[in-house]
Amino acid sequence: MSLNSTNNIAVVSNTSWSLYNFRKGLLQKLIVKGFKVFAIAPRDEFVPEIEALGCIFIELKNINNKGKNPLEDILLTLELRKIFKVNKLNFCFFFTPKINIYGCFAAKFTNIKVIATINGLGFVFNEDQNKWLKLTVEKLYRLAFKNLEAIFFQNYDDKNYFLNNNIINKNQHIVVVKGSGANLTEFDQKKNFNPNEKLVFLLSSRLIKEKGIYEYFEAAKNLKTKYPFVKFALLGLQANNPSAIPITVINAMHDKNIIDYWGISNNMSAILNKVDVMVLPSFYREGIPKILIEGLSKGLPLITTNNVGCKETVEDGKNGILIEIKNSKALENAMEKMINMPTVNLELMGQNSREKAENEYDEKTNHLAYLDILKPYF
Repeated sequence: MSLNSTNNIAVVSNTSWSLYNFRKGLLQKLIVKGFKVFAIAPRDEFVPEIEALGCIFIELKNINNKGKNPLEDILLTLELRKIFKVNKLNFCFFFTPKINIYGCFAAKFTNIKVIATINGLGFVFNEDQNKWLKLTVEKLYRLAFKNLEAIFFQNYDDKNYFLNNNIINKNQHIVVVKGSGANLTEFDQKKNFNPNEKLVFLLSSRLIKEKGIYEYFEAAKNLKTKYPFVKFALLGLQANNPSAIPITVINAMHDKNIIDYWGISNNMSAILNKVDVMVLPSFYREGIPKILIEGLSKGLPLITTNNVGCKETVEDGKNGILIEIKNSKALENAMEKMINMPTVNLELMGQNSREKAENEYDEKTNHLAYLDILKPYF
């Protein structure tokens, strides 16, 4: 690939945290290939890590991830358009719903090539959400994605949803990748499991109810009475969201010794070395959750829901257990089954998880899919 000063690529997301934690490998790969890489997102504590990779960071100011004010969205579109023009961008990779929609609008009638990734459809597409809102978002996607260079999906359910609802058409360049993958060297296989009576479960996610956190609390509360030395850990960012779990609720569960709240971490591989079973009882419309991929890579058994984006990571009974959504009793039963499982069986599940990661979720495969999109232009 022969590059020159005009080969400017932007990777755009709704948080700097997600750019670093989910797209670090892609950013590094683009830099190694010789691109001038711009990382565009709201500013947070992960900006220094992004800049240390060699990216040029540009702060995105006019984004309200859960806002529904059209004026805010117009300002976001105008801000993105200005950033694209000032920095003479040639390619943009978009992640997360608002960035996908309004980034595409901002890039229209320019020479910028756009690659959008649907990394989950989010709460708007849950069955219990407002139908009018869902139809509105569908229409926005339909307008934004018209004539798009390429659209990436992280699971086939989302791809089929967009095709069946005529949001995109089958003649567009459509690619399905299995999530964002994991660095299998960084996320090396965990060596040892704790004794059964001291197993460590972890739920790691944004702290919103759709991730099944209240179900986790209920199941942990019941199990603690029978297994007082088993640990039920929680890790994740507090959310600015109507569905956010109040920190007072989390602290109360921690103070009662039901939950161990571990805050946030930028070294998940080290954190997962302390964990025996990864739990994500999500009923959110996921892509494929990064944390489940990381759990696979570390060789951990998984407990997750038979839900879009989650079910892809578990072969029920082989490397984990699939449960119904919004069912704290099913979650409790699954965790109790893990507690009472012979260690050799738990280790076998973990080995199967690692093999699944190696066969399906190596981030190198993910990066190649994105780089292949660029080949016709260089």
